[in-house]
Parts: sequence; structure tokens; C-alpha cells
Amino acid sequence: MDPGRSHAKLAFLEDQIRSNERIWSGFRSIEIAIIGSGSLGELIDVLVSRLRATFPNVDCATLACLDPEYEMTRLLESVEGGESWRDTFVRISEESLNEIVAGRRRPILDRCDGEIQALLFPHFKSQLGSYAAAPLVFQDRLIGVLNQASRNPLHFTAGRATDLLEHLAAVAAVCIDNSISHERLKHAGLTDPLTGIFNRRFFEQRINEEIERWRRRGNTLACMLVDIDKFKHINDNYGHQTGDQVLQKVAQVLGRDLRTCDVLARYGGEEFILLLPDTPLHNAGEIAERLRVKVGELAFFNNHDERIKVTISVGLAGLSADPDSKDEPVDQWLIRNADLALYRAKQNGRNRVEIAG
Repeated sequence: MDPGRSHAKLAFLEDQIRSNERIWSGFRSIEIAIIGSGSLGELIDVLVSRLRATFPNVDCATLACLDPEYEMTRLLESVEGGESWRDTFVRISEESLNEIVAGRRRPILDRCDGEIQALLFPHFKSQLGSYAAAPLVFQDRLIGVLNQASRNPLHFTAGRATDLLEHLAAVAAVCIDNSISHERLKHAGLTDPLTGIFNRRFFEQRINEEIERWRRRGNTLACMLVDIDKFKHINDNYGHQTGDQVLQKVAQVLGRDLRTCDVLARYGGEEFILLLPDTPLHNAGEIAERLRVKVGELAFFNNHDERIKVTISVGLAGLSADPDSKDEPVDQWLIRNADLALYRAKQNGRNRVEIAG
């Protein structure tokens, strides 16, 4: 054999070996990173960002999962720390997932047409040329697909070795299930079992986070204390089962139109508390008045089909000035003033909204 050709072939093989080592090392580092992730949001962020950073020709990556009850979506929304997951997490229907996978459990590499791009990479604006979708299988159940795409139509082509990608998808599926289970446990410890909304412990964490954000941005922050009027009378006269129904329905009304950044929690027996970031006090007063009216429209009936009237009193306080001017911790100041306003609403006849001066 010609020595020149032999040398060139040897150099090619050495380059191929080095390339394979880099690819293996890249996949290995991604696996280690997702295994060590602390939350579902962090797992998704690490997974897709590492794929893009490790492999230069990968222009975008997403995680598409079955989420029929919106559990993953709610868990992601409840975690503090940004919303980058919105561009990388895709909620996919079982029908669409089955069409993509078509019974296969190994990665699919193919041209990326407009339909696939809209389904798996909806937030990527430029035209994509090729994609790879690795099925996520946990306990023999298909739960989603891990997706990568490139503008280059020839980057992902059928027939390429996909063992490493298949292994990464298997690890990712286990990590996703573990993260969801962990988030469920954490979420359960921060929610009120009767109403399903957050509890006081969660609120005490979030109010400090919101106050720090308010300090940095210099915006507004409103706090609303809500108390069900004459709740003891309801319990004593109609029973605790009726009282529980009242608490549940009032919680539903209070939480129905909240933004993602708003916080609703059960603060005491019949008392609820809301934090409304970036909300001036007069706007918070309008919101409180709407909630008061909606609660008053709720229908409860006793054993004789007589309507039980349920009303709420609301106290409001807000932050807009320099926090250093307060003579006590800002969270205590905010809650104390909302409580004083609530007390005034009770003293002035109940079923009303009062705003701290």
C-alpha cells in the first residue's frame, strides 16, 4: 500500500477516535449533570442547554412529555427561579407522540418538516433541517421524547449510531420520574390538604423572596388578607362538613384568576392571604372588590334547602416606598398593616374591603 495513503488513513482513524471520545465524554457529562439536578426545572434546563453547548451543530433541543393532567406544568410553574423551561418543555398529546414514535423505542433521525418543527420545536423561529427524537421510556411506558434539531438537513440522518443518545434518553426518563416524585413530596409539604392551595409555611418563604425582588426592582407589592365572615357560626349551625365546603369553594374563587407570579395561601382557620407583585394598591383594591362580590354569589344550602349566605372581609396593604423607612422587618410591616385593615373591615360591618392608610 502507498505509504501516503496509509498515513492518511491512519490520521483519519485517529481523528475519528478522538471525535468519538469527545462525543462519549459529552454524553457522559450530560448524564452526570442531570443526575445531580435539584429540581424538575433544573433537570430540563441542564438537559437541553448541555445538548446545545456540547454539540455545536445542535441549534435547539426540547423535552416533549405527556402531561394530561398538567401536573408537570403546574410543578414547573410553582418552582422559583425563572421560566426558561417554557421554551424547552413541550406538552404533547398521546396521539401526537404515538405518531412520531410509531411503535419504535430507538431514536428517530430524519428531515425536520414544518409539522415536526411546530410540534417538537414550537419556539424556534428559523427553519430547521433535521432532527433526532429519542423516546423516553420508563418502566416500559412511553412518557415523551428528547429532541434535538439542526439547521443542517444532513446533520441527523437515518442509520447513524444512536446508542449513546438512547442511553441518555433512558437515564433522562428515570431522572424525570424521580424529579416529579420529589416535587410531589415537596409540594405536598407546602400545601393545605383541605383546599389544595399553598399553606402558611410556603407563604412565609415566598413573601421574603418577593420582598427581595421588590427591593431590587423598586416596584409595587400588595398583600391581601381575606377572612370568611362569621365562619364559627357556619360550623356551629351547619356542621364542619359544610364549613369545609365553604373553605374549599372560597379558595377556588380566590385562586381562579391568579397570575403565575401571584401567591395564594391558607393563612389560618378561615383566613387566606394573597401576595400580588407589581400591583399598585388601588388596583389590588379593585381585585379585592371583585373577589368579595364573587364569594357573595356562591350558593350553599343547609339540610332544609335554605341558602347559607357566605361573605368575606378583606384587608389590604401595599409596598411602594423605600423599605429602609420601616421601623420593623418589611414582611411583618406588610402583614400587620393588612391585618389592621382587615380588623377595620370587621369593625365597620364585615363584607367589605378596607385599605391600609
